[in-house]
Amino acid sequence: MPDLGVIWTQITSNALVQFSVRLVVVYVFFLYLAMVFWTVRDAQQRTENPIMPYLAGLMVVVLNLLGLFLYLIVRPRETLAEAYERQLAEESLLAEAEQRVVCPTCHERVQEDYVLCPTCRTKLKRMCPSCAKLIRPEWSICPYCAKDFDERDWTVHAGGRVAASGKAATATASREPTERITTT
Repeated sequence: MPDLGVIWTQITSNALVQFSVRLVVVYVFFLYLAMVFWTVRDAQQRTENPIMPYLAGLMVVVLNLLGLFLYLIVRPRETLAEAYERQLAEESLLAEAEQRVVCPTCHERVQEDYVLCPTCRTKLKRMCPSCAKLIRPEWSICPYCAKDFDERDWTVHAGGRVAASGKAATATASREPTERITTT
């Protein structure tokens, strides 16, 4: 029966085997360094805290693969760039929602050029008595012809008719930007 110790000594003393073992050790060492480097870089991309990435790298140095798995469990779900992109998308959606024109009374969507809300009949735009352009009800001057309005120009009665008399109309000092027009 051959001696196993002699066979083992012959195998380990072979130069090719020794070179292969050293190459494997160097490869594992570089994998270990790459694992630590990846952990630090990944943590830098996921947090603004300047110390946390190095603590995560130290955890991987001390605990090796267990430290890497622990880091993968506790790391933030998204990177700072992904969080920024998500925030931009949310702000874009909010800006788009704010640009939609809605009736101030019933909050139904209306077209930009509507004069009345088709749902609740709230007056959305007014016509300038000077240039006949549609303008917003809360404006006190026409941006097209620069006519300055006083209160009697905007008084609307229940039937939707503009008041003819300025004295009776100025009694309503607190006017609403939108009046509800009812048909009689």
